[in-house]
Amino acid sequence: MSYPLNPIAGQAPQRPKDILFLVIDSWRYDTFTPEVMPTIWELSKKGLVYNDHMSAGNSTRTGIFGLFYGIPGAYWHAFLANQRSSVLVDRLQQLDYQLGIFASAQLINPEFDRTVFRHVPDLRIGSEGNTVSERDRDLIDDWKAWYQSSSRSKPVVSFLFFDSPHGYDFPTSYESKFEPMLKELNYLLLSKDTDPTPLFNRYKASVSYVDSLVKEVIETLQAQGMLDDTMILITGDHGQELNDNKLNFWGHNSNFTNSQVKVPFLLIGPQVLDKANKQYLNSFTSHEDVVPTLMKNYLGVTNNITDYSTGVDLFGSFDQRDWVISSSYSAYSIISADSILEVNAVGGYQSLDRTNRRMDKALNTEQVTNVLERISRFLK
Repeated sequence: MSYPLNPIAGQAPQRPKDILFLVIDSWRYDTFTPEVMPTIWELSKKGLVYNDHMSAGNSTRTGIFGLFYGIPGAYWHAFLANQRSSVLVDRLQQLDYQLGIFASAQLINPEFDRTVFRHVPDLRIGSEGNTVSERDRDLIDDWKAWYQSSSRSKPVVSFLFFDSPHGYDFPTSYESKFEPMLKELNYLLLSKDTDPTPLFNRYKASVSYVDSLVKEVIETLQAQGMLDDTMILITGDHGQELNDNKLNFWGHNSNFTNSQVKVPFLLIGPQVLDKANKQYLNSFTSHEDVVPTLMKNYLGVTNNITDYSTGVDLFGSFDQRDWVISSSYSAYSIISADSILEVNAVGGYQSLDRTNRRMDKALNTEQVTNVLERISRFLK
């Protein structure tokens, strides 16, 4: 491995900004509405919403990897084998950020304790609770206690990773307004003819519950006088399909259609409205863009972006994309406006339309050459 290609260089910002990642497991882009998520919807009015944003993967492993490394999820196995940490986290630690890593699910599966957060001391591995929603509750309680006791003399970065939508879960005491609702999920009973509405309503209730927890986060920032001085990134690790394309796909990690890889993506905070390039709001953006955007604009890094990322700086000059890369455990895809080129672990490929149906389309060799360079750039 050769990552980064050159040592990270630059000056520490005179006044580093706090950074907050709010990441929701299995978050469908079509549930970002004022009805389902009133807190985040209202918060979005202070920042920018990217309307065609693709996760780096259709699974947690590759989605979170792309978010923190700024490169395709196809590198996952090499980085795990070498136990190589994220260059973003390395830079945050170099700048003496206080790191608050709070995940509902355990960080040992996938092995983020040996990759993204490998050098984070006393890493909080997971949350306590008998259900997913209880663990999300524990996450918030622990984060609030940590954040309120953190030093104001040093910058803070928080990573809050919610899991309730992944389990279609919310507390029995949480009042849902989405009916009719499936009372219990059994994947074995789902088929291509199943009406997804009751399940979707249960899913929306779980997403709405997370929104209620985010409200507590925002209120905590307000109480500390830090809401307007914190860079907030809100997104999902991947989507969640509910037989959207009528091919009997439920869940994720099975294809690269919008329902599994398109996720909400919001930026709120200092400099966002003034400096972000608005041309990106309605064009392809990717999880790979988060690292260069933060490194260039908030963390003082002067390297060429290609030294450490395959993404773009969303505050920089507009780079029109015709395609993005997304990965699964053993495959990757090239997603363009009208097609998906899916490549498996041994190099076999198939051309699909955006609903995952086979199509006859000539291979774009220039595009493939560019992709191969990106998924091998950091390998010796």
